[in-house]
Amino acid sequence: MKKRVFLPAVLALTGCPGGEQLGAGEWRSIYIEGENVCFTVKREEVLTRYSLAINNKDYKVLIVEEGVNLTYPKTCFNVQLNRGVVYSATYAISDKNYTYSFIIDNEGNLLDLGR
Repeated sequence: MKKRVFLPAVLALTGCPGGEQLGAGEWRSIYIEGENVCFTVKREEVLTRYSLAINNKDYKVLIVEEGVNLTYPKTCFNVQLNRGVVYSATYAISDKNYTYSFIIDNEGNLLDLGR
Protein backbone atom coordinates (compact mmCIF):
# COMPACT_ATOMS: atom_id res chain seq x y z
CA MET A 1 0.00 0.00 0.00
CA LYS A 2 2.81 2.43 0.82
CA LYS A 3 4.28 2.01 -2.68
CA ARG A 4 0.95 2.92 -4.29
CA VAL A 5 0.74 6.15 -2.29
CA PHE A 6 4.38 7.08 -2.82
CA LEU A 7 4.37 7.53 -6.63
CA PRO A 8 1.25 9.76 -6.81
CA ALA A 9 2.61 11.82 -3.92
CA VAL A 10 5.93 12.32 -5.71
CA LEU A 11 4.19 13.30 -8.96
CA ALA A 12 1.90 15.72 -7.13
CA LEU A 13 4.83 17.42 -5.42
CA THR A 14 7.29 17.43 -8.32
CA GLY A 15 5.09 17.52 -11.39
CA CYS A 16 4.70 15.17 -14.26
CA PRO A 17 7.96 14.18 -15.99
CA GLY A 18 7.99 15.65 -19.48
CA GLY A 19 5.15 18.01 -18.64
CA GLU A 20 6.78 20.89 -20.45
CA GLN A 21 7.02 18.83 -23.64
CA LEU A 22 3.30 18.01 -23.34
CA GLY A 23 2.36 21.70 -23.48
CA ALA A 24 2.09 22.27 -19.73
CA GLY A 25 4.90 24.79 -19.92
CA GLU A 26 7.67 26.13 -17.77
CA TRP A 27 7.16 26.51 -13.99
CA ARG A 28 6.34 30.12 -13.12
CA SER A 29 4.51 31.37 -10.05
CA ILE A 30 1.49 33.62 -10.09
CA TYR A 31 0.80 36.50 -7.70
CA ILE A 32 -1.68 35.62 -4.96
CA GLU A 33 -2.84 37.90 -2.15
CA GLY A 34 -6.02 36.89 -0.36
CA GLU A 35 -8.62 36.27 -3.06
CA ASN A 36 -6.72 38.32 -5.66
CA VAL A 37 -4.96 36.12 -8.24
CA CYS A 38 -2.75 37.74 -10.91
CA PHE A 39 -1.17 35.76 -13.72
CA THR A 40 1.24 38.63 -14.34
CA VAL A 41 1.83 42.05 -12.79
CA LYS A 42 4.14 43.36 -15.52
CA ARG A 43 2.37 45.83 -17.78
CA GLU A 44 4.45 44.85 -20.82
CA GLU A 45 3.38 41.17 -20.68
CA VAL A 46 0.30 39.98 -22.57
CA LEU A 47 -1.77 37.16 -21.08
CA THR A 48 -3.19 35.09 -23.95
CA ARG A 49 -4.64 32.09 -22.08
CA TYR A 50 -5.35 31.17 -18.45
CA SER A 51 -6.91 28.50 -16.29
CA LEU A 52 -7.08 27.99 -12.53
CA ALA A 53 -8.52 24.79 -11.13
CA ILE A 54 -8.93 22.85 -7.92
CA ASN A 55 -6.72 19.82 -8.34
CA ASN A 56 -7.86 17.58 -5.48
CA LYS A 57 -9.85 14.38 -5.92
CA ASP A 58 -12.73 16.55 -7.17
CA TYR A 59 -11.22 18.48 -10.11
CA LYS A 60 -13.03 21.77 -10.73
CA VAL A 61 -12.15 24.62 -13.07
CA LEU A 62 -12.55 27.97 -11.32
CA ILE A 63 -11.64 30.36 -14.13
CA VAL A 64 -10.63 29.74 -17.73
CA GLU A 65 -10.28 31.76 -20.92
CA GLU A 66 -8.46 31.25 -24.21
CA GLY A 67 -7.70 33.59 -27.08
CA VAL A 68 -7.47 36.72 -24.93
CA ASN A 69 -5.00 39.61 -24.99
CA LEU A 70 -4.94 41.00 -21.47
CA THR A 71 -2.42 43.27 -19.79
CA TYR A 72 -2.09 44.18 -16.13
CA PRO A 73 -4.31 44.96 -14.21
CA LYS A 74 -6.79 42.94 -16.32
CA THR A 75 -4.65 39.85 -15.65
CA CYS A 76 -5.96 39.78 -12.05
CA PHE A 77 -9.09 37.96 -10.91
CA ASN A 78 -11.04 37.66 -7.70
CA VAL A 79 -11.20 33.94 -6.79
CA GLN A 80 -12.19 32.38 -3.49
CA LEU A 81 -9.28 30.18 -2.41
CA ASN A 82 -9.78 27.72 0.43
CA ARG A 83 -7.27 26.26 2.86
CA GLY A 84 -6.13 22.66 2.41
CA VAL A 85 -6.89 22.66 -1.32
CA VAL A 86 -4.41 22.01 -4.15
CA TYR A 87 -4.72 24.49 -7.03
CA SER A 88 -3.20 24.27 -10.51
CA ALA A 89 -2.77 27.13 -12.93
CA THR A 90 -1.84 26.93 -16.59
CA TYR A 91 -1.45 30.06 -18.62
CA ALA A 92 0.34 31.67 -21.55
CA ILE A 93 2.09 35.00 -21.71
CA SER A 94 2.76 36.11 -25.27
CA ASP A 95 1.87 32.52 -26.27
CA LYS A 96 4.58 30.97 -24.08
CA ASN A 97 3.07 28.30 -21.79
CA TYR A 98 3.51 28.29 -18.02
CA THR A 99 2.25 26.15 -15.16
CA TYR A 100 2.03 26.57 -11.40
CA SER A 101 0.62 24.46 -8.54
CA PHE A 102 0.15 25.50 -4.94
CA ILE A 103 -1.75 24.76 -1.75
CA ILE A 104 -2.86 27.05 1.03
CA ASP A 105 -2.16 25.27 4.31
CA ASN A 106 -4.40 25.33 7.38
CA GLU A 107 -2.54 28.39 8.74
CA GLY A 108 -3.14 30.34 5.51
CA ASN A 109 0.40 30.03 4.14
CA LEU A 110 0.79 29.56 0.40
CA LEU A 111 3.05 26.60 -0.43
CA ASP A 112 4.59 26.30 -3.90
CA LEU A 113 4.31 22.62 -4.91
CA GLY A 114 6.94 22.75 -7.62
CA ARG A 115 10.03 23.76 -5.73
